[in-house]
Amino acid sequence: MWSVAHPAIQDLPQHLAAVRVLADYGDPELAFAQYFTVDLFRTQYLAYYLAAIVLSWPFGVLAANKILITASIVGTPYAMRALIRALGGDERLALFVVPLTWNAHLILGFMNFTAAIPLALWGLALAVRLRERWTRRRAITLGVVTLVCFYTHVVPFAFLGLGAALIGLEWRQHRETAWRWLPLVPAGAAMLIWTQLSPAGESTVSAASGGGARGNAIFMSASQALTELPSWLTDVLHGEQDSQLLVGFGLTFVVAAVAGRRGGNASSGPSDWTVRRRVALLSPLAALLYFVTPASYDWIWPINARFPLLAVMFAIVALPRQRGLVGAAVLAAVVTLSISGSLEVRRAFVEFDRDEVGALDEAIAQLPKGARVAALVFDRGSRQVKFAPFIHSAAWVQAENGGAVMFTFADFPQSPFVFREDRRPPRVGPRWEWMPERVDPGRDLTWYDYVLVRGGPGRIAQASQPFERVWQSQHWSVWRHVR
Repeated sequence: MWSVAHPAIQDLPQHLAAVRVLADYGDPELAFAQYFTVDLFRTQYLAYYLAAIVLSWPFGVLAANKILITASIVGTPYAMRALIRALGGDERLALFVVPLTWNAHLILGFMNFTAAIPLALWGLALAVRLRERWTRRRAITLGVVTLVCFYTHVVPFAFLGLGAALIGLEWRQHRETAWRWLPLVPAGAAMLIWTQLSPAGESTVSAASGGGARGNAIFMSASQALTELPSWLTDVLHGEQDSQLLVGFGLTFVVAAVAGRRGGNASSGPSDWTVRRRVALLSPLAALLYFVTPASYDWIWPINARFPLLAVMFAIVALPRQRGLVGAAVLAAVVTLSISGSLEVRRAFVEFDRDEVGALDEAIAQLPKGARVAALVFDRGSRQVKFAPFIHSAAWVQAENGGAVMFTFADFPQSPFVFREDRRPPRVGPRWEWMPERVDPGRDLTWYDYVLVRGGPGRIAQASQPFERVWQSQHWSVWRHVR
């Protein structure tokens, strides 16, 4: 993450642009106020964006997001350790989380989702401690963590809410159960308000129910889901090494489950096997949801693909204590897998930034501050990482120079800012950014001052088009609208 200027993370530029709009909305040179209105309560990602805004003031937008990504990567194994420790298990098993941190959701740029995972794990640990002994401080801390988790991402929050409710449940002691559930009330209220008042919340409820007025849910067959399963875990690079590391992780996990022996406290307190089993039930639930929930609905994608990673993480809670030479070998194998995976990702990121990004910064330097810029990305893929790390190249421009760009998430219901209707660009159809060959610049791009092109250049180079090339490199070209 810190070895490169342009991490190979697909949606990262959109997050950078969003933070820049929110942090510097009033800057006249960047012209954000001319094109956008801010509505923070549209988004459920409020916690991530507010943290990024605060960090961007001393460190800049890119470093702020790198700090948050790093915090989620580092914080996840520590949060898992806190949960396992609270349950009386072998806290060294938290090492199993480390190979999972460089996963498909991080490479896709789902920062809010990955940031919410350590919050959910930490919240479950707090729920266990609250069951052990109820104190006002523990209750308030759990309430705050749960609320922050909700305003980071709804999926880990849902598992935190369900898990905390199961942990706090005492079948014949309703008063104790009510006190343990009390910290969940603020986040539950926030969720209800969001589902009723936010377009993103309405879509989420419709997706959870299998479809609605906004469109049809698209489901994946069981065979397709099994085929794609590795791609939603850590098989994120081109080549065989990361898939081999995933196989090694699976084999090590099986050995840990079979060869280990249950340990932990022998007491009948909250850290006994019964409570641990309640938390571990979240694993088969997440696995089931992967097969029965939609792959996508309306603008929401992916849906079911969020669950395999959570299923594996929650399964770690059920692993028995590792003892003897076999246990030592298991832990050593996990450390080896973690180091190997991190080095492989670093290699891919460095080669991506060095060999594939090219003169992107120089291209952006050709564009005036506050300009209207569209991007046509013909070469959106990478030889190093899977997915499409160049698809949101226009957002790099907005994060650096301000203005209005296309393609943007500003038209999506979860965006914390939206176009002003009197100063907005023409609306584009679904998957517009994925099909630059269908774009007629003379018809579709005349609202923009400049067009940034990667590869191609396609029809924009035709003499009949009202654009002239003003700069070019191996990978990029900049075209000015001749008015």
